[in-house]
Amino acid sequence: MSLVWERPVPDRRRSVSLDRERIVAAATALADAEGLEAVTLRRVAAGLDVLPMRLYTYLETKDDLLDLMADWAYQQIELPGPRTGWRPALRAVAQGLRTVAAEHPWLVTLLANRPPYGPNGLRLVERVWSALYDRAADPATAAAACTAFIGYVTGALAQEAGQPHHPGVERYLATAVTDGPFPTLARAFAELAPADTVAAGLEVVLDGIAARL
Repeated sequence: MSLVWERPVPDRRRSVSLDRERIVAAATALADAEGLEAVTLRRVAAGLDVLPMRLYTYLETKDDLLDLMADWAYQQIELPGPRTGWRPALRAVAQGLRTVAAEHPWLVTLLANRPPYGPNGLRLVERVWSALYDRAADPATAAAACTAFIGYVTGALAQEAGQPHHPGVERYLATAVTDGPFPTLARAFAELAPADTVAAGLEVVLDGIAARL
């Protein structure tokens, strides 16, 4: 099996009206409008007004398409410059991912189950590692710090995307926590003011990284 990144881009002269960029644009527009589950090769082909078999000139499977969509999303993130301090750099990467995930909610699913093997994904990972690698005492500590950061951001965005927005769910949780055997949760619900918990949690992670560095 080869990854889509390893296969040559088909000669556009064979199909003047179609290329990977147009296919990905159609797929991302469909995902934005109807969710990731709506993205099938048949639906994308219909949106491009071509037969599904035409897409197989550029893709072998739907997994190829999802990989390309994720890498397109990574490309939308403006990464901090090389002279940015490690902590502001990681904040900027996290905020960039959060912004793009808010604009394209389907990215959260792809973050969780598709490694960033494409050129733009590797560019983002390179920026994270470059912020920390030479500041750690040893490569293992650097790797642990990078993993902790990426793991937190991925998990926090998934949690944020999965928060209940229906008023009925919110009422149920408030009642269940207050009336049930959950004293600590009840205190937290009563005492905590609304806050950006994703950003606050990131600072906790960065504090931990700083302690290890």
